[in-house]
Amino acid sequence: MFTIGKLAKLTHSSVETIRYYQRIGLLRIPEAQGNYRYYSNQDVETLSFIQKGKDAGLQLSEIQDLLQLQISDRDQVRYVIEQRLEKIDLRIKELKALKKRLSSWVDECKATSENCCPILKELKK
Repeated sequence: MFTIGKLAKLTHSSVETIRYYQRIGLLRIPEAQGNYRYYSNQDVETLSFIQKGKDAGLQLSEIQDLLQLQISDRDQVRYVIEQRLEKIDLRIKELKALKKRLSSWVDECKATSENCCPILKELKK
């Protein structure tokens, strides 16, 4: 059994992060025992799951969906991950378009002989 401070140290989290996860429903709020709330090994596992999900690029809402699924819910788990992949692909397209636009601005800036900055001119249009 762990206090919130010990849980935070053990999981390399902060107390504020743990409380936030509790507020949004990712982590349970244990019953108070005297002046303290005690956390279990299951809470350690849940925090580890959350961190691994975040490290994999999942959003907290997606992690919450996955936490509610059972180990045998393969189709639903795959669906959550496929949806995330679609969002990532869309973001990659957006970033490529942004890179192209910014690169063209830099190229134009390098090539111009005008005194005024073509990038600022473009932004002020």
